[in-house]
Amino acid sequence: MAAPPPMAQAARMGGGTAAAIALAPEPQLAAEALAQWPDFTSVVELIRRMRDMVLLTQVEDHVRLVRYAPGRIEFQPTQDAPRDLAQRLGERLRGWTGGARWAVSVVDQGGGPTISETRAAERAAAEAAAMQHPVIAAIFAAAPGARIKAIRDETPAPPPEDAAEDLHGTAGGGLAAVEEWDPFEDEE
Repeated sequence: MAAPPPMAQAARMGGGTAAAIALAPEPQLAAEALAQWPDFTSVVELIRRMRDMVLLTQVEDHVRLVRYAPGRIEFQPTQDAPRDLAQRLGERLRGWTGGARWAVSVVDQGGGPTISETRAAERAAAEAAAMQHPVIAAIFAAAPGARIKAIRDETPAPPPEDAAEDLHGTAGGGLAAVEEWDPFEDEE
């Protein structure tokens, strides 16, 4: 005789066991739910989308990622990281991902730079590259107290692949042949 399904067995036991089994996500469903976050960047975007700015700032400033797999985050905290960061991150992710279990653990070494450190290094590299441009160098020579406030990439975005057809449906982006029509001409 086959064993009864877990729900039927739990219902006979009574108490909260049936409710606990009913609410526990099935392993395959949990794996499918976690597949939506294939990398740590997608987790950071989830935090941003959920608008938890305190947690987002703490993750960007204090998490030195060591290892990531969907459902598992291992990081080295910075010296001034909040002590409960791993716990809060795991709890929030569990709530936002439909109860999927997230294992968030802290290690002593092996972490890379934080997101904030990476951004600062990228900005410093962009400023150094900008300073190499002759126009920028001339501005700084003329105004010694000047400083770079922002760097924007003004390079136009490449046209989409289907740009060969414009709004008028003509190939090659040219203008459609315009019908010669004169509003003052009498119709015959």
